[in-house]
Amino acid sequence: MLNLDIAKTQAVADQTRQAFAALDNALVDAAQLTTAFLSASQGSGLTASESQRILKQIHDSATKIIEGRSDMVRATALLTRCIERSQHDVTAFGCPIGLELEQRETARHLHLVA
Repeated sequence: MLNLDIAKTQAVADQTRQAFAALDNALVDAAQLTTAFLSASQGSGLTASESQRILKQIHDSATKIIEGRSDMVRATALLTRCIERSQHDVTAFGCPIGLELEQRETARHLHLVA
């Protein structure tokens, strides 16, 4: 059994939520950059080849953000399993449950407590 400190565990859950918010904000910024670039490039004289390369780089950057978010989902699932192996009842500390779709059918979900 893991001996998890409740305050420290709550801090990890809080940071997990903040990490997801930061990743989501980065993705919004990448989408806005795409829109801003498309607007700026119209009538700019950029060739189709030049603008395509820039768009691809912006897209690749956004894809990496999405991949990083996916890694955080997996990390959250591992953190949740640690809580399940601790002295605490299956209690939600407010972090999102990061279970893959195929795991959801057999997974034990956390219960919110006041």
